[in-house]
Amino acid sequence: MSHPSLRVAALVPRGDDYLMLRTGTHWQLPAASVRIGETLAEAVVRALADQVGLVDAICGPFIGWAEAVEAVAPDTHSVTMYFRAVTLESETEPSSPSAEVRWIPSWDAAELGLADGLAEFLSDHGYIETLV
Repeated sequence: MSHPSLRVAALVPRGDDYLMLRTGTHWQLPAASVRIGETLAEAVVRALADQVGLVDAICGPFIGWAEAVEAVAPDTHSVTMYFRAVTLESETEPSSPSAEVRWIPSWDAAELGLADGLAEFLSDHGYIETLV
């Protein structure tokens, strides 16, 4: 890869719970790479429809960004833009049989085994509490 990839991730709150997706061993927010010609907001809405079956999602305000440069794969470099999103639906459908989708209570999120850097990002922006 000759340049960083641009990704978006969606934080969808429902009360004190957040929508999270597990496709392997780690829980993460629904996320997707931004396609050529697609706005960041369109990518957020697509990620929610494709990954968790939320077809009425609306992209909300920008939260922040995170950068990942993988030491084990030096050609892997991504920048993820995080947005809040809202939906009227609460029923979700994982994108594959091997995925799991749940509304996770904010007070449990840090203990779940989140994707690398996600707990720190959510804590830094006031969405969850972590132990220092």
